[in-house]
Amino acid sequence: MKNTIGLTVAMTALALSLSGCDKAPQSKEKALLNVDVVEIGDDSLGSELHFPAIAAAADRAELSFLVAGEINKINVKAGDIVKKDTVLATLDPTDYKLQVDNAKARFDVVDSQYRRSKPLVDKGLLAKSQFDEIGAQRAIAKAELELARLKLSYTELKAPVDGVISRVPVQQFENVGIGQSILNIHDATQVDIRIQVPDVLFSKHGGKTREENNATIRPHVRTEDGKEYRASVKEFTAQPDPETGSFMVTLTMPMPEDKFILDGMTVEVVVEELGLYNDRASQVEIPMETVFNEDGDALDPSNKFVWVVGADNTVEKRKVKVGELTPTGVLVTNGLERGDKVVSEGVNRLRAGQSVNIVANKEIN
Repeated sequence: MKNTIGLTVAMTALALSLSGCDKAPQSKEKALLNVDVVEIGDDSLGSELHFPAIAAAADRAELSFLVAGEINKINVKAGDIVKKDTVLATLDPTDYKLQVDNAKARFDVVDSQYRRSKPLVDKGLLAKSQFDEIGAQRAIAKAELELARLKLSYTELKAPVDGVISRVPVQQFENVGIGQSILNIHDATQVDIRIQVPDVLFSKHGGKTREENNATIRPHVRTEDGKEYRASVKEFTAQPDPETGSFMVTLTMPMPEDKFILDGMTVEVVVEELGLYNDRASQVEIPMETVFNEDGDALDPSNKFVWVVGADNTVEKRKVKVGELTPTGVLVTNGLERGDKVVSEGVNRLRAGQSVNIVANKEIN
């Protein structure tokens, strides 16, 4: 009987012991809450905004002849790269050469008469008034000769700068008039980039100098192949587009050595987001859902907190100072440092000192 009682007690104790072992891990698992975090990286200040943009010639010229005539030859086509003073097109010079020959003949006659008359005036054999009239005729003939030579030189259309031919709307043997467009040339050393900027951004930078904007925004132009080139602010409009409400900002940059960015090409402008919103280098950007208020104090902008996960995987309630809103989050000007892990989801389920299990860690770059 005693053995039976003892065996029963032993089995009961063993069962209780095993039951206790099974419940301990379940209690521990309930204490660990799965959370997602964002980690403040070294490049948090480099959050970027992207703007679609159109390339435009920094310096363009629509070239035309200063005299009328038939196009004798076109030496270039669209896309050709030319040097300054390169002959781009010519007119038939026949008529203009004849005008030079006629003017030269008239000048030679009057000039010869002028030279013969001068000694006669000195000897008193020719009236001074007659000699002055011959001198005037000589000056007129000389001016006509110079004009004829100038018109002949105008039958050659030369490149005013080093550039790229972008358009040739005429053809050989076509008769063209004075001032009629023959071709377009763009500066090959510089290119402009035009972007539409929302009024909320323009209002923060429209009143600054180009130097201040370039130091703050640091724009880059990204081409289709992914390469980036440093650009600078050239100018901006003072009035918004009536249809879009945005402002036109023109950037400028040297023409890349490895490619030509031609007028009308689409590119992308990349700017540092924090540079657009604030000049303080100490702030970081975090998602809006990471920030919360004290209970019952949701409207107080100065009473903002985040949950920061420590090295021991426990959470710390940390007060932060928030700044301006951005399209992707909010700027924190004080309270966070590089390497901090901020809980991004489930912030309302946590309490100070609670242990958590990080299931997703996204670094903010």
